[in-house]
Amino acid sequence: MKKTKKFWAVLAAAGLLAASFAGCGSNASANAGSSSGSAASSSAEGSSASDSGEKKVIKAVTSGTLAPYFYVNDDNELTGVDIDIVKEVFNRLPQYELKIEQADALQGVLSGQYDIAVNNYGYTDERAESYYFSLPYKTSFNEYIQRTGDEPLTSLTDLADRGYKIELSAGSLTANALEKWNTDNPDHQINIVYSNANFQVRYQHIVDGTADVAIDDGPIIDNLLPQFGLEGQLEANEIDEETEDFLFPQNNTYFLFGKNEEGAALREDVDKALKEMKGDGTLSKITTEYLGVDTSPDEKYFDETPN
Repeated sequence: MKKTKKFWAVLAAAGLLAASFAGCGSNASANAGSSSGSAASSSAEGSSASDSGEKKVIKAVTSGTLAPYFYVNDDNELTGVDIDIVKEVFNRLPQYELKIEQADALQGVLSGQYDIAVNNYGYTDERAESYYFSLPYKTSFNEYIQRTGDEPLTSLTDLADRGYKIELSAGSLTANALEKWNTDNPDHQINIVYSNANFQVRYQHIVDGTADVAIDDGPIIDNLLPQFGLEGQLEANEIDEETEDFLFPQNNTYFLFGKNEEGAALREDVDKALKEMKGDGTLSKITTEYLGVDTSPDEKYFDETPN
């Protein structure tokens, strides 16, 4: 999915991208579970609960702080692309009652405190060792973030040859891809600086020269730069298609479940609903509503789950 910086600037100016981080509370929650749609449960527990008229409570978890995908609005309600999609999934699964809370998503599912993570997660082999992945529910695209006035990067070779420093979290999709690049391209090494810094700190490091570039999701960038008061100091530049394909060959996002019998059964039900939503255009409708463009995954990705 390729979109220009101008497209997203116009979209943000039109108010189609939500950009609220204020009021993100740890106790915010949302409930969903009305019985629209027809995806049937294959899990024994889910079917039993449905037959008895009782709903099985499913606890979903999100960090709740990454607009426009999941964030707390002015009414202190969780909303966003990912939130609307997971609510609609469970609207189609009448045997369940969905509750969404904010917490550490990965640890929450791993510990068994929560049943499903809703957090814009891409696929990594490391995550697949501990979690089941659903079918994808949206795709994303990325852009370079550079200092305003810097010559836009044209490729990873260009990034390497300029000696630019890029600050990344170890184990992230981008870090894994650039480590592979460095292994395969000994004459064009990219200078990776490992850090657990958040978006705001990383972007400020580009401004002050501690780092030179970041690679992040386009809609997130357009929300964060004004939020951090960095418009005019930083700008987003389009990533060439070859680099995008190398860094993020699928670039889909998924729900995560515990890697156990209960997680497998819940995933099967959720995947049936996601297939319905792809087929009837609901995924296209929700992503377009928030982003102004259809970012639902290609049909070919609905044949099987990643693990």
